[in-house]
Amino acid sequence: MIIKTPPYLQPGDTIGIVCPAGYMAFEKAAECVRILQEEWGYKVKVGSTLGSRSETYFAGTDEERLNDFQMMLDDDEVQAVLCGRGGYGMGRIIDQISFKKFKKKPKWVIGFSDITIFHSHLYSNYHIASLHAPMAAAFNDQGYLSKYVLSLREALEGKWARYTCEPHELNRQGEAVGELVGATWLYW
Repeated sequence: MIIKTPPYLQPGDTIGIVCPAGYMAFEKAAECVRILQEEWGYKVKVGSTLGSRSETYFAGTDEERLNDFQMMLDDDEVQAVLCGRGGYGMGRIIDQISFKKFKKKPKWVIGFSDITIFHSHLYSNYHIASLHAPMAAAFNDQGYLSKYVLSLREALEGKWARYTCEPHELNRQGEAVGELVGATWLYW
């Protein structure tokens, strides 16, 4: 059960963008930065891993990605951390992340794909809410107008989500109580 929810964002708050997993060119995040600042009213702090590439697939060495991610988690000026992309790599650094400061002052961490490892770790060990949601690349090609990216904005602002789905022939009437944990986010 979630016992701690980070504070919702206000205009002027800062969102940090990092790549704790796969490489992402800064140009692929430029539209996201523009929308977050000009349309959504947030400040943006870009981590050293956005646009940085190691000799492999990753956005830097394990140590560089860990340090950049840790810096954003611990930065008092940052209220949310948006991952540039997932792919692979979070599993290589998750056990070295320090949650000492984060537990006392949690912030929203946003991402999916490989970032789900972080969400699962955070939920299982600390029961702190996070957002399995679109990352920086989703803002491109007018993706910032999609209901998925707009739902991220609403979640960051503390607005409740409403879900509907079409009935299926195998549905049965009844009541259920439970907790929704994790998800798969498809938006293409």
